[in-house]
Amino acid sequence: MELLERLKAGRDALGSVELNGVTLGLRILVEKDYHAANFAAVEYFDKNEVDLSLATADTFEAEKTVQLLALAVVDPETRKPVFSSVDQVREVLMRHDKDHLAEQYLEFERKFSPSGRNLTEEEFVSLLEEVKKNPETPRLNDLSGAWLRRLAATLAVQLQRSQTESGSLS
Repeated sequence: MELLERLKAGRDALGSVELNGVTLGLRILVEKDYHAANFAAVEYFDKNEVDLSLATADTFEAEKTVQLLALAVVDPETRKPVFSSVDQVREVLMRHDKDHLAEQYLEFERKFSPSGRNLTEEEFVSLLEEVKKNPETPRLNDLSGAWLRRLAATLAVQLQRSQTESGSLS
């Protein structure tokens, strides 16, 4: 049982994010939450007689994000959900608020993920070399926004140096 308890430990982490001057809590979601959000998004589409297709895929993902935020955003004092319903999330959050909260949640989740998404300097250099050889490496899927920004900045600096050295700045 001790091993199982250690696996569950990260679920108790509480993050915080500020949105429009209000500090909100973020709780770690588990696989069950992701399934519930996906099923709720499907149900929402069915209720509104919308077929899931390539044309509606972005809307489906946006709805799934709304469903997830309804579960993840909590009062930092009580850990109780801030939103009483998913409809309330839709009514209160503007699109950029939703995107900001989702990005902050993913950053928070990655910090507590046991999957090793926090890279050492050596691992970063190794990934950088891999990206140069294979820009579509699946390893990029697991990186946080901060790591992706660092990777993009590093590649841009290297490209600029290469162009400067060759005299072909454009």
